[in-house]
Parts: sequence; structure tokens; C-alpha cells
Amino acid sequence: MRMEVYYRMINSGAGKKLKEILNGLIPGLIPEPVPVRVPVRRPEQGGKRR
Repeated sequence: MRMEVYYRMINSGAGKKLKEILNGLIPGLIPEPVPVRVPVRRPEQGGKRR
């Protein structure tokens, strides 16, 4: 099973309840996804303008 499909299933309504139950029995079994900050390049100032 692909991770994308897995997380989509786990983060659905019924999946959240299942995740709570499983994490209650075995803490840390299904970790929460962690948001990752991605650096974004800002456009050069003083360069070409349209």
C-alpha cells in the first residue's frame, strides 16, 4: 500500500477513530504527520520589471 493512500485512509473520519484506539493500546504506533517547512525563493528586486 502506498503511503499516500495509507495516510488518506487514516485521516478520514473512521480512520481517525481507529487511529485513536490503536494509539491508545500501543502509544506511538501510528504517528501524526509532521508539516515540513520548505524554503521559497523570493524574486530578485531591482531586476527586470514587466
